[in-house]
Amino acid sequence: MKKCIVFILFISTLLMGCNKNELIYNAPTNEQITDYVNSHRLDLQDSIWIKDSAIILLENSLITLYTDQHGKVYDQKLSWGINYSDPVTVGNGNPYIAVIINNKMLSSGAACIFITYTDGKSYSRGITEKKGYLIPNTQINEVENLVIFDNNGKEIYKK
Repeated sequence: MKKCIVFILFISTLLMGCNKNELIYNAPTNEQITDYVNSHRLDLQDSIWIKDSAIILLENSLITLYTDQHGKVYDQKLSWGINYSDPVTVGNGNPYIAVIINNKMLSSGAACIFITYTDGKSYSRGITEKKGYLIPNTQINEVENLVIFDNNGKEIYKK
């Protein structure tokens, strides 16, 4: 009888080990993103969804959020120093580029971000009172040129 119980325990242990649940990651919901931003008291500049995650842009960092199938939120943070002379760019345009504009450029009338990709396509985005902008790209091309124009269409920055 003891051998039978030991055998059953052995088989049960094996079966439990084989049925381990692997975590499956997905993008967080709007509610999860809002809860994360509010609970961490973040000064959100912009956010986008990329594949199975959400990207949150702050003035000096970028946070990638994703969730598992149990609803637990995970984060990865990338930080950088503040640049007072030129805009900061993060990423190469695939799958996104982040552009952080400094106070000097905002006060000089920065009004539009214009991006040209390596395949010749372009994208433009207006600049509001925020300092940071996330520009998604679903193609496999990268940013070739980034230009910032003022309200009069004058180029005030080019990279």
